Amino acid sequence: MKTYLIILAFMLLIISGCNKTIVEPQTEVPKEFTNDLLHADLIGKVVQRDSKAMVFVSQVNTVDSVQVSPIDGSFAFRDLRAGNYDITIRADDYRIYKNTNFMLQGGSVIYLGEITLSTVPDLIESFYPDDKGEIVYDWRYGRITVSILFTKPMDRESVEKAFTVDPPVEGIFNWGNYTESPMYSLFSDARSGYNLGATITTFSKVTSVSYAFAKKDSYPDKEYKVSIGTAAIDTAGNHLRFPFEFSFKTVQSYSTYNGIMTDPVHGDIDVSPLNYSYSGITVTFPRRMDKASVESSTHVTPLMNTILLWPDENILRIYTGGPFLSDTTITVLIDKTAKGKDGVEIGQDFTFSFRTAALEVSSTSPSNGQLFVSPTEPFIMSFNNYVKLSSATTSITLSPAAAGTFSFDGNYPYEQMNRIKFTPSSALRSNTKYTVTISAMITDMYGNGMKEPYSFSFVTRPN
Repeated sequence: MKTYLIILAFMLLIISGCNKTIVEPQTEVPKEFTNDLLHADLIGKVVQRDSKAMVFVSQVNTVDSVQVSPIDGSFAFRDLRAGNYDITIRADDYRIYKNTNFMLQGGSVIYLGEITLSTVPDLIESFYPDDKGEIVYDWRYGRITVSILFTKPMDRESVEKAFTVDPPVEGIFNWGNYTESPMYSLFSDARSGYNLGATITTFSKVTSVSYAFAKKDSYPDKEYKVSIGTAAIDTAGNHLRFPFEFSFKTVQSYSTYNGIMTDPVHGDIDVSPLNYSYSGITVTFPRRMDKASVESSTHVTPLMNTILLWPDENILRIYTGGPFLSDTTITVLIDKTAKGKDGVEIGQDFTFSFRTAALEVSSTSPSNGQLFVSPTEPFIMSFNNYVKLSSATTSITLSPAAAGTFSFDGNYPYEQMNRIKFTPSSALRSNTKYTVTISAMITDMYGNGMKEPYSFSFVTRPN
């Protein structure tokens, strides 16, 4: 009787197991996938459906294997006993895919999802630059560098023989070094910002290498293709299962790595109309540019008599015909038709703007509150822009009053037109407080006045 009840309970357990469980993410399960609580079904899809990939399910040994469908890359395993499995996918010219200690729950259909096989060989962990990427390279100081990090210690001689670059270049292998930037020194260590990638105890234990191009073969705005053939082996004698290839482009830049940079920066306020104008408006591109297309695409508002200069092939300097307009928003637009040296347009309009400061006094000599000032020395008022001398003579007053002449500081042609000098006709009173007032009616060279008057005081020295 007891044996009969045990058998009946076991049959009920099997019947109840006909309701299958789908592990998320859910997918439509074919009707033929049915199992009990002691078994599970496994399905998935390889994106490279024409890879002829073989899928292996194993525990200690291989339990089952199947080739992916050439139609859609799908694969399926039915009635696998519940438990932990390792899943391996192998295909020629693709990295071996592994998913270890994977749990199959009884009464379930497990969907692995879409699996993309990697084209990076199994012996390679990472590499620099990225495939089809771009690197910023300043040919004046650095040298183009390619880095490989391996998963196993490598036989150095075989790797160097299997390594090629197209177009052909000469260079130096720097083993035990992995850098993600152009190399500026061949004698680098972790303290200089480079990741060694391995501790060199013996030459057979090295898992990383950087290849620095000779400067004569390092070019900006050029595409390079890097290959490592199957002759490369690790120290155990294992070859790369298939050749490794990647390509990258170099772009030239002197001072920016992140798109188009400007000086003044977009959104700046209170920009000095005079100090900035000595260097103009500077636009630094991340690559060398076609000058004619950039110049025809560049527009400055308000309209000015602009002159365009090129200190370097990726740096545009915009001269606005003198100091900037005071208290003005200046906008620069470079439209999308501007092209690089390679003839490729920048693709979208680039615009930035900044606002200049109003005309103001930047410094005085003597300074405000200064004591023991010489009664015979002229005093000087410096502004943040060129000013009209005629407006200064009517806008600057001295109390107590004193006769004198106004002029620009310096002598022609080196007059400093932002510095007004007052020279007393005779010595000022000794031991006396003088106050200089500059009314808001003084104007810059464009006719713009100050927003408010300015005054400063000093005391002359006693006799």
